[in-house]
Amino acid sequence: MKIWLPTIRARSGADVYVERLATALRQRGAEPVVEWLPHTYQYAPWLLSRRRVPPGTDIINAVSWSAFAFGHRGVPLVVTTHHCVAGRGYPAWKSYPQMLFHDQLVRRFEQASFRAADAVVAVSESTRHDVCEDFGSGTNIHVISNWVDTQVFSPSPHAVGDGAGKTRILIVGNMSRRKGGDLIAPFCNALGRAFEVTVVAGLRGEQPKVSTRGARLNFTSGLTTAQLVTAYRNTDIVVSLSRHEGFGYTALEGMACGKPVVAFNVSGLRDVIVNGDTGLLAQVDDVVALAAHCRTLREHRAQANAMGQAGRQRAVTVFAQERAIDAHLALYTELLTR
Repeated sequence: MKIWLPTIRARSGADVYVERLATALRQRGAEPVVEWLPHTYQYAPWLLSRRRVPPGTDIINAVSWSAFAFGHRGVPLVVTTHHCVAGRGYPAWKSYPQMLFHDQLVRRFEQASFRAADAVVAVSESTRHDVCEDFGSGTNIHVISNWVDTQVFSPSPHAVGDGAGKTRILIVGNMSRRKGGDLIAPFCNALGRAFEVTVVAGLRGEQPKVSTRGARLNFTSGLTTAQLVTAYRNTDIVVSLSRHEGFGYTALEGMACGKPVVAFNVSGLRDVIVNGDTGLLAQVDDVVALAAHCRTLREHRAQANAMGQAGRQRAVTVFAQERAIDAHLALYTELLTR
């Protein structure tokens, strides 16, 4: 089975999805063809209609912002939607130009893609809900959650800190407002000096200034997968400051590595984290509550370890790679046999 994956390079979780999907499909004997497209096409995706379908393609799988350009080619089209952004987030985490782009253009791109789709894949139940709310419940939506390779993202013998030294916190994500980049300094200040925070930044951003009474802050970027796994293993708590997600990749990666996760109770993250079981959730933007959750885990080591173990079990059973790829292959086969 040959699957064409034409993808606009976004330097985001959507890229990670395509890379992981292609790798896993190849391991299962399929023939994925990833075509990375310049980021500029994001603003004029209709120009992609000129791209030729690779000979022998059985399935086209593209993201909802651009998939409409690949429809009506005589090949089944699967549209993957990661998260709905139109009508959301302004002015909390969007600029006015972003709001216009999302509301006036992206909404139309996605509407055209859903109309052209033979099937739609939503990466979480929250995303499915948003698509139904925005575009109507008649869309043929299959929820296939994102996943991690739990053999790669796996625990180490390291246990959560016992409170004697600094408790280590890891934050992974772009430095955008949606990802909570502007909340890093207030969060560190709320934590206090008993903590050390490491931020793995996906996109460039200036390191914020933290009070001398706040947590020690370290910044890094450009990690390989192996280095990222090591970072997860060497931390005590994984934290997400994101205000909106289609799927909580960082949370799942941390859980797969056996770490408790502290985050805001927002779309995508609550699909991954079970509050009180695999992590602790707080209301969006409440960094004081997030810091309090981290102190609870620092002071109650057994609870933190139990959450880490429960998170690992959830990653292995609910978000395993094998389960997700089985679902993708079943959908592709169904479309080909219709």
